[in-house]
Amino acid sequence: MIRQEFGEIAALEYHAPPEMEFPDIVEEFDIASRELATQVRRLTWDGNDVALLDRERVRIALGWLPPARADHPYYLVIAVGPPARKKAPGFDAVAYSVLLNRAVERVQTYLPYDAILRGPASRPVGSALMDRCFDLLGTSAPTLSEEVMAAAQERRASARGGGWAAGAVDAGKLPAVASVPMRLTIVTLGLTLALQAPPVGMFLLTYTALREAQPLVGS
Repeated sequence: MIRQEFGEIAALEYHAPPEMEFPDIVEEFDIASRELATQVRRLTWDGNDVALLDRERVRIALGWLPPARADHPYYLVIAVGPPARKKAPGFDAVAYSVLLNRAVERVQTYLPYDAILRGPASRPVGSALMDRCFDLLGTSAPTLSEEVMAAAQERRASARGGGWAAGAVDAGKLPAVASVPMRLTIVTLGLTLALQAPPVGMFLLTYTALREAQPLVGS
């Protein structure tokens, strides 16, 4: 029996209100992940607390869970996994883990978190996964002391500097997107090598996809 891989999920915990609103966080991810797309680039909102970013070979789900009580933390949830479309090609499990690693590292540079919970996704990346994660986080959220929340507020103030935009992606400074013919040439080469020398060909395809995701995975 083959185990189905759904990707990975991380919940970033904030002990004080983050410096960005959730729509701004989603916009940052949308800009940063545009290099993952040649044809498919779609942003879908599910209410005000879940956003789904679809690219050819990856789906990124973002969720926002405010505290139920004043002494509970905020959560930013990030999930990365295969595309939702049936028969759409995806990456291997390692690639999704790498993408989530880089996304979390990227968030830490402009929206530092206080704790992180992480693990494999239990179902396809989407709204149902976010809702399930929200339920679990809501029932297990720690009670924060006034000292902990005050310390988090102080860290936010000291790290604020020029604001979140100092670490966010500027769309005007991104490198020029490679032309579709050039991308097709590289992908065709990878597919050809995959037939002749599978390890080399699959490495080239995975490397190319991750390399094109540089704005998302870069620091």
